[in-house]
Amino acid sequence: MAQGKISYPSVFVVDSPTRPPPLPPKPVYRNRQKWIQTLLVILVSLALFGMTVEACFIYRLYSTKEQPVPPDEPQTAMRKQDKIDRVPSKHKLGEIKPSKPMAQLATNQKPVNGVILWNYQAILHHVKHSEDKLIIEKEGYYSVYSKINFHDDTISCSHAVLWITPRYAGSELVLLQSSRFRSTPLRPATTDNSYLSGVFHLYKDDVLFVRVKNCTLVLSTAAENYFGVFMV
Repeated sequence: MAQGKISYPSVFVVDSPTRPPPLPPKPVYRNRQKWIQTLLVILVSLALFGMTVEACFIYRLYSTKEQPVPPDEPQTAMRKQDKIDRVPSKHKLGEIKPSKPMAQLATNQKPVNGVILWNYQAILHHVKHSEDKLIIEKEGYYSVYSKINFHDDTISCSHAVLWITPRYAGSELVLLQSSRFRSTPLRPATTDNSYLSGVFHLYKDDVLFVRVKNCTLVLSTAAENYFGVFMV
């Protein structure tokens, strides 16, 4: 170095004092994890609170049912009446109503001027019964039927179902009829029956009734003599 007078820089160079490099950022997932844990704790607390409130309501409901209530309170009377209305009565007739209009009459009375007097209403639904006649309340096709039990001790006997309607002027019309003619009358003790049935288109306010002629009805039971209609 001295000979050529050439100066070489020192191998060891010391820099001026500087700050240390910045640290890497902290991971974010830890903050998210804490937030999720807090939310779960809140939700679980709300669920437990709801279950507690529900249990209190159930306990109060059953406690109220077990406590005796004075019978004079209005609420008790209303509950009893509601319970009576909900419980079906086994002794009420016509509880299950028919889906369509229908009626059936029976009798154990003697006819007057040939017209049979019906004094027993077995079924009456959307069909009126007035003065021993059936009055139709709804237009439609009806099956009309009638049965009588009588003593066959005359030469002629007729059994008919008659129809009165405002659509036809004049007297009644014959819907169904059964006539019997004999050359000689039978013994008075002989009994027979007549049954009529048919389907007809009837209108509102049409009237039906049964008439017999020269027939002595057997009135031992109402089940032997009946008359009815039902919508088909």
